[in-house]
Amino acid sequence: MGDSDGTAEQTAQRQPGPGFPPGAGNEVDVPRPRTSEAPVPAGDSAAVLRRLGLDALVEMLETSGYGVCVTGDDHRWVYLNPTGCRLVGRPFAELEGADYLLSFAEHERAYLLALEQDQRDGDSGFYANTIVRPDGSEVGITWSGSVLHADGKELAPAFFHPTFGLARTDQDAVVLGAAPARLAAGGSVGEVLGSLAEEAVARSRAVACLVLVECPDGRLALLAGAGVLDEVSDALWDADLRLTDLPGGDLLTAGRLLLLSDGRTRLAASPSTAMIADLTGDLGWEGSVKVPLHRGGMVVGCLVLLLPRSVTAATKGELIAWSALGAHASVALAEERLREQAAAHAAELERHRLGRDLHDSVIAALFSVHARAQAVQRGLRSGAPGVVEEAARDLEALSQQAIAQLRAMVTGMRPETSTDDLAVELGALARACTTRDGLPVDVRVAGAMPPVAAGTIEHLVRIAGEALHNCVKHAGASAATVSLDAGGDGLVLMVTDDGCGFDPTAGGGGHGQRTMRERAQLCGGSLAVDSAPGRGTRVVVRVPVSL
Repeated sequence: MGDSDGTAEQTAQRQPGPGFPPGAGNEVDVPRPRTSEAPVPAGDSAAVLRRLGLDALVEMLETSGYGVCVTGDDHRWVYLNPTGCRLVGRPFAELEGADYLLSFAEHERAYLLALEQDQRDGDSGFYANTIVRPDGSEVGITWSGSVLHADGKELAPAFFHPTFGLARTDQDAVVLGAAPARLAAGGSVGEVLGSLAEEAVARSRAVACLVLVECPDGRLALLAGAGVLDEVSDALWDADLRLTDLPGGDLLTAGRLLLLSDGRTRLAASPSTAMIADLTGDLGWEGSVKVPLHRGGMVVGCLVLLLPRSVTAATKGELIAWSALGAHASVALAEERLREQAAAHAAELERHRLGRDLHDSVIAALFSVHARAQAVQRGLRSGAPGVVEEAARDLEALSQQAIAQLRAMVTGMRPETSTDDLAVELGALARACTTRDGLPVDVRVAGAMPPVAAGTIEHLVRIAGEALHNCVKHAGASAATVSLDAGGDGLVLMVTDDGCGFDPTAGGGGHGQRTMRERAQLCGGSLAVDSAPGRGTRVVVRVPVSL
């Protein structure tokens, strides 16, 4: 702004911003005080002020409980009454001629400048902004003003009053309520996000909050909201929107917090989002704030705050609160992902467990059933009823054992095992192998065994069982030995046979060796296989002893 003689060229080159804030309404000439005692026409309020004189008008401005200011060229303070000085936090002697924008929150200054032309064109609305005092405290104000000319200069008078109190911005504590409690208690992501949306509205001047999150296919979905109709969720889904389709979406996906004073206008201007603008129109909002939500280092959604038309910018306190709420929402989304990953990992572990148990117990039992069925056939062909009867008894016992093992495997239950007598378990295994498969197995235990965790006992017995099963199925062994030795800080389990042997480096040892090695690793130990064609096989397992 500056001196103006009314030419178009000078008007175009005029500095932006008549001052705090740019005036609203039509430009008028400053009335000069009247000193005559002429009668005042009835109903002419302007004439009443002229009759009172300039001194009386100055007295009213100086004693008003509202802040009153006049700003001029280059956003300079021209006048500020005592109430305004108290709100700004500085005497007029320090403010006169200074840039009024410096007294406002930095993130609001662009909005103040953007309002200038609208107000020159007749905008007479009320607006909300934030004064930042020298001590760092903030004062929210609502204001309105006008533009006028005096002696060829453009001036912008404004009237304002505080809407919230003084608070040190560097001491503001963002105290959040139900949402973090739900998150800490393991609440569902929907419950947590719903609480966050409610707090976002309750702790600010926003009229509504939407929590938008990308689905796996990239489509935006309304996971939670406060102050919005259920129809918005359906409309959003039907619109098949992505984050980049939202106003300012490119900046949002880059992780930027967005403040759009014309958010609803932009939403209504796009055919893909116009329906959402229509459904939320009754809320009386115009501006919007979008807070990006992160998961796994990527922006996957946003909090959308809808601001009423009277709020042209958010306060610093509101931005801090909304950013904190957005951080909590991101934590909730990350927690949901961790739960999904944990469930998937648990399912994978269970799949591996079922595979090991099938191979180590049920499949081994079925192999023995097959062997006994062949014995029945041989007995029938040779007319040996004693062989048939014995094989039939073994079939019954083996089938019952397989059923019990399968039931335990499916339910996840394990037979009770002793934590201090691993030798007993290995002895029972050896006797079962001799009875079932006809393989003589010698068990050797060197001295007393230290206490062993039940899980370790189960894995060691399973490893020994798989090794003996391989002696029968693959090695063609005539005898096997199971030895157990306690030394140092662990146990050494060894299974040897006098079978045909094989080359351990030829093909990786198959599924049986993989399951044995997995079980050893689950005990914190290791497994080694020593064999060669023609000289038998030795399986060595070393595990630490710890409860």
